[in-house]
Amino acid sequence: MTDRFAALAVLAQHDTPARAEALDAFHARFESDPLVIDKWLSLQAQIPEAATLDRVRALMEMPSFSLSNPNRVRALVGAFATANPTQFHRPDGAGYGFLADVVLTLDSRNPQVASRLLSAFKTWRQLEPVRSALAEQALRRVAGTPGLSADVADIALRALG
Repeated sequence: MTDRFAALAVLAQHDTPARAEALDAFHARFESDPLVIDKWLSLQAQIPEAATLDRVRALMEMPSFSLSNPNRVRALVGAFATANPTQFHRPDGAGYGFLADVVLTLDSRNPQVASRLLSAFKTWRQLEPVRSALAEQALRRVAGTPGLSADVADIALRALG
């Protein structure tokens, strides 16, 4: 599996039909191994190309993904927000909006995981002005949501404070 995954990681960086085939084949081969599927999800979340956010959204719709599974959430959404800076920090702010949406959806189910995801915004003040404003807007949307858990509210207010 290690050699297969290493080869897949290299191939995943190239937008070719072979990438899609290899990703599908890898999933089919290892779908019964949760840890390997977590790695497979993280790999795709870290691809530094414009289609990655759409890919992450599509992967969230797969039967093997569940917001109720903290490891899956961290593997996919967490990897996107913390290990894919070119796409999380997109100039249009879509990465910030996506993360805010996931955090708000997840907050009632698992506030600890939601607050951990929200920590991806901790460096928003260091971004250039356009991205910084978009990240702040997403953070303020989260912080201004009624009924937030104490965990998420704490992280959001600390980030804004």
